[in-house]
Amino acid sequence: MDKANLSAIRETFGRVVYTHKTHEKAAEICTSQNKWFKRINLFLLSLTTGSALGSILKGEAFIIMTSILSTVALFFIIYQLSLNPEHDALLHKRTAIKLWHIREQYQNLIADIVTEGLAPNKIAEKRDMLLSELNKILQDAPQTDSKAYSKAREALKLKEEMTFSDKEIDSFLPEELRLGKTK
Repeated sequence: MDKANLSAIRETFGRVVYTHKTHEKAAEICTSQNKWFKRINLFLLSLTTGSALGSILKGEAFIIMTSILSTVALFFIIYQLSLNPEHDALLHKRTAIKLWHIREQYQNLIADIVTEGLAPNKIAEKRDMLLSELNKILQDAPQTDSKAYSKAREALKLKEEMTFSDKEIDSFLPEELRLGKTK
């Protein structure tokens, strides 16, 4: 078994797992922000519309309130458009999907090394190819932050997302492919 390559590949695999999960969590954060922005916009526009209707009936005080509310709504929309969390969420989701594919390839490479299914020169060749692919993905990836990383860490370490027991995996497979066969 090629222990040196195995060690390096396992290290990179661990980083890919965290990076993948961090982008998933960043997408969730952006999606949540976008929902809140839409709710706040709806609230501000409702107040502005109500105030505008009131100004037709009541006069000057409602006109002043409408002006203030519409200005606040305008600044909030400009702020929201400058952040664009909906677009950011999409970018993080796309990156996570690409990283998931790389993650699976690393996992299969580790299996090939452990079972000695690849010659050492093929291991190095595949390792370098995967590293190059990973680099291309990360160059185009949006930045994540410590909040997304913390959520990823919690999901992976405490909630054990994306990990399964042998029994759980067996339940997904036909009986003849299960480790704990009942026959």
